[in-house]
Amino acid sequence: MKHFIVIDGGTQNIKAFIFDEKGNEVYGEAYPVSPYFATEPDFAEQDAEQYLKITQQVTRSAVENSHVPRDEFAAVAITTHRSTIVPVDENGRPVRPAITWLDERKTEGLKLPGGPLLSLAFRITGKTPILKEYQRRSKFNWLRKYEPESYDRTHIFLTISSHIFHALTNQFKDSSSIVGVFPIDFKGLRWHPWKVVYQILGVEREKLPPLVSPAEIAGEVSEEGAKDFGVPQGLPVIIGAGDKQSELLGAGAISNDVAEISYGTAAVIEILSNKYVEHPKMDFLTFGAAIPKHWVLEGFVGRGYWMVSWFRREFAKYEEEEAEKLGIEPEELLNRKMEEIPAGSMGLILQPYWHPRENDPPSKGAIIGFSGEHTRLHIYRAIVEGIAYELRRLGEIIQKHSGSKIRELRVGGGGSKSDEIMQITADVFGLRTCRLHTSNLSALGAAIDATVALKIYDNFPEAVANMVRVEETFTPREENARIYDRLFNEVYKKMYPALSPLHNKIAEITGYPKIT
Repeated sequence: MKHFIVIDGGTQNIKAFIFDEKGNEVYGEAYPVSPYFATEPDFAEQDAEQYLKITQQVTRSAVENSHVPRDEFAAVAITTHRSTIVPVDENGRPVRPAITWLDERKTEGLKLPGGPLLSLAFRITGKTPILKEYQRRSKFNWLRKYEPESYDRTHIFLTISSHIFHALTNQFKDSSSIVGVFPIDFKGLRWHPWKVVYQILGVEREKLPPLVSPAEIAGEVSEEGAKDFGVPQGLPVIIGAGDKQSELLGAGAISNDVAEISYGTAAVIEILSNKYVEHPKMDFLTFGAAIPKHWVLEGFVGRGYWMVSWFRREFAKYEEEEAEKLGIEPEELLNRKMEEIPAGSMGLILQPYWHPRENDPPSKGAIIGFSGEHTRLHIYRAIVEGIAYELRRLGEIIQKHSGSKIRELRVGGGGSKSDEIMQITADVFGLRTCRLHTSNLSALGAAIDATVALKIYDNFPEAVANMVRVEETFTPREENARIYDRLFNEVYKKMYPALSPLHNKIAEITGYPKIT
C-alpha cells in the first residue's frame, strides 16, 4: 500500500497528514500558528522562517508517529493557504516577513504605464478600473515604494507552498495554479506573456519562479530536506494547488453540478469548469484547478469562519469555561446551543463582510433586525446563517455566468464537522449537502494529485472513485428551507444595495478605508 505525506499549511494551523492510496487518513498532526501580526493598521504579516520551522517539526512528528514503514512512502504533496508573498534571497531565506492574503495595504498615487494608445485600449475594454485596483493592491508595488531595499534584496518571490518546496528540494518552483495579485495568465495557466502586466504590478519576470502542473513531479527531497522534514531522501515532491482548489478535488467535485463549500478561515463556494469563465466585475474569481487544464470558479467570503473565532474571542468567555468543564471545544458547545434558536434567528440578519468584498473595498459587515429579545446565541446563529446566505448568493452568480446547475453540495473545513452547521447549510441552499469521510479535503486533494502524478491512477475520475467517499447526507428541512428562502430573496439580497451607499459615506467621513 502506497502512502503519501501531505503538508497542509493553513492560515491558523499547520498540518501534516499521511494518506494511503485509497484516500484513508492514516494519521495527522496539527500545530497552531498566529494568522498574522500587524505593525500598522491593515497590515497582516507572518514570520516565514518560524512558519517553516513549525512545518518541519509537524511533518517530522507526523511521519514518525504514523509508524508507516518508510519504504511505503511514495511522495510528498504540498498544499497551503494562498496569495501570501514570501520574498527570499538566493539561498531561499526570507528577507522580510511574509505578506499574507489577509493584508489590506495599498499603494496610492500610481499611474498605469503606457502612452495614449494603451490607455485608450484599457478604456475600450473596460479594464481600467480593474487594472488600477490590482496596481493598488500589488505588494510588489508597495515594496518598491516603501521598502526598496527589501525589494532589491529579493532574489525571487515565493508563496508559502513554494517556500516549503524549496526547503524540501533546494529548488525554486511554484504551482501553475498560483493565486493572488501576481502577473499570471489565468486562462493560459502560465506567467503572463505581456510585459505591461509586470509593469502594472511592479515586478520583474526574473524574480518569479518557474511554474509546474499540480499533477506533476516537481522535484525530489534533498539530503538537507530529508533531515529537516524527517522524510526519505529522493522522495518525489508535488506542489499541489492552493488549499481551496485542492478542497474541490478532495470533495470529489469533478463535474459542474456538484459544488464544494469550504468552511475555513475564509469561506468559499466553488465549482470545477473545463472552460475559462471570467466575471467582468469579479463577483467570483477564476483560478487554475487542481486538475490540469481546468479552472475553479470561486465565490469568496474573506473572513468566513474566522468570524466564529472572532465571536468566541469577543463574546464567548462563558462558553469557553463551560466547555472546558465538559471536556469539549467551545465551538461544539456553541453549535449545540445554536439549535435552541429558530431558523432566521428571530429576525436577526447578518451580512458577513468583516473582510470587504473583493470588488468593493468600502463594503462592511452589518447586522440588522435587533430587538431586546436577542442574545449572544442569536448573533452566533446569525453569523452561521449569514455566511451561508452569502455563499448561496455567490453560487447563484457562478451558475448564471457558467451555465452550470448545482444539484449537490459537499462541505469541507472545520465547519463541516458540525451537524448543526451542515443542516443549516442544507436548509439555506435547499440542496442535498454531503459530509465526506474526512474534513481535511485540501490534504486529500493534494494526495489525489500525487497519485495521478505517480500514475498510481490513470486519471482523476479513477482516483476520485477510489479515494473519495460521502459519509453522511443532510437534506433540507421543508419549513426551515421555506423561511430561509424568503429571508434570502426578500431581505438578504437587498441588504447590500441598500447599505452600500452608507458604506461609501462612512469611508468618506472617516477616511477608512481610503477611496480613490
